[in-house]
Order: sequence, then C-alpha cells, then structure tokens
Amino acid sequence: MIGDRLFGAAKGDEPADLLLRGARIVDVILGEIRQGDLAVAGGYIVGFGARKAEEIIDLKGKYLVPGLIDAHVHIESSQLSPAEFARAVLPHGTTCVIADPHEIANVLGLRGIRYMLRATESLPLRVFFMAPSCVPSSPLENAGATLSAEEIKEVLSWDRVLGLGEVMNFPGVLSRDPEVWAKLEAAHGKPIDGHAPGLSGYELWAYRLAGPRTEHECTLLREAREKLRAGMHILIREGTTARNLSALIPLLSAHTAPFVHFCTDDRHPET
Repeated sequence: MIGDRLFGAAKGDEPADLLLRGARIVDVILGEIRQGDLAVAGGYIVGFGARKAEEIIDLKGKYLVPGLIDAHVHIESSQLSPAEFARAVLPHGTTCVIADPHEIANVLGLRGIRYMLRATESLPLRVFFMAPSCVPSSPLENAGATLSAEEIKEVLSWDRVLGLGEVMNFPGVLSRDPEVWAKLEAAHGKPIDGHAPGLSGYELWAYRLAGPRTEHECTLLREAREKLRAGMHILIREGTTARNLSALIPLLSAHTAPFVHFCTDDRHPET
C-alpha cells in the first residue's frame, strides 16, 4: 500500500522531497517534449507542475529523460567493483542494469553471487540479477565452481534475482540434456535469457519454446527479424568487442519498440 506521506505529496497536501523546475520533460509514452516541473517523493514521481518541495533544483531548460536500463551486462567484464561500475555508468544516464554474474560464479559459485548481491544493495544504481545458467560454461572446462539445477533453484528464490541467465548451451537444450532441462524447469514461469547465435528454422523454434525469450547475440538484421518473428525479444548489443547497433537499428520501429531493447553485454574498462 502507498504510504500517507507519498499520497499526501501526490495530492499536494504535503511537500514533495524534490521539485525539478523548468525542465524540458521528454515523455516517451506520448512522444512529446514539454516544458514544466516534475515532483518526486519517496523515490516516486508524484506529479507535474509547481508545488512545495523540500528541495528545488532549477534545470533551466535542460532535458529530463527516463534512465536507461542496460538489459544484459556482466559487471565483472568492467574489472570494476559494483560501486565503481555504478560511478562510471550513472553520469551517462544508465540508472538500472540487469546483470548476469556468471563470470564471478564460474570462479566462486554461490559465494560470488552472494557477494554481488551484497555489493549492490545500497547503490544509487538499481541492479537486478539473472541466475547464471552455464557454470561452468561448457563441460570441457572448470574455472573453480559448478552450479547444479538445485542451486539455481535456490538462487532464483533470492531478492532481486529475476530469472535464468543466458542459456548458452543451446545444443544441450536441443538434445534435451537432463541437467540443462532441469535448470529450465527450475526457472519455469520466470524470464529466461537466450544465447543462440545463428540458430534458425526448426531449431530456433524448439529453443524458443523450451523457455528462452531474449537474444543479444544477433549480428545480422535478417537473424534478428527471424528471432523476433519467433517471439523473442531482441537486445541490441553495443559493447566493447561486439557492436551491433548499426546493423540492427533498422529493426526498431513504433511496432517493434516493446520487443527491442539495448544492452552492452561486456564492456571493458579501456572503452
């Protein structure tokens, strides 16, 4: 339930925490930019227009836009702690990330995931997680840890863990590998990220129906279109080594906008 303080601020009976005055407000719902004031209380937008507030900031015509959500990122690739990562990305407008901690999990297992959750608890950057599905990345390697389907089920019960991380073992999905499918079953009803570069035709449909519903590995427009038709959300990736924005941006239109998102995947500190 909404608290009395928040309700009072929205109704105008109580002062807001913050009033952003004189902004050019970019309304991404109506597709318009309008001059005005915006009030915030308790971390929520509580209204437009002039009102009393504990703090007033005059933006003097600066643009006020929603924060960017990075839909898929491995924070560890930045070689920064979560706090320093937040300090690096917030000034550029990224206010929320969906992180897959499979790099630290491959070394430290559950202990590494717990660390990432603790280290992001009180940051000004909102951080949500996907439970790493491929620890180790393949059966031919072992960097120090293994996560079973039962452990994945435990991770999925933790706060701020939204679903199952990128299912890179698409051959295991298609061959109905028992361990891979046990992880898919553990995440049933939750979001499942995909990772299936080049997958097409019958195999794409089988992979999609197994559960994965996003794809960030598309490098060609025709591949992205096929996966969009199969019901997948496309994450346009612009990272350090993989830069697919130019190739895939024609996919974005008023019709496809709810199904097309942006991510960095891996962003190294030198870039």
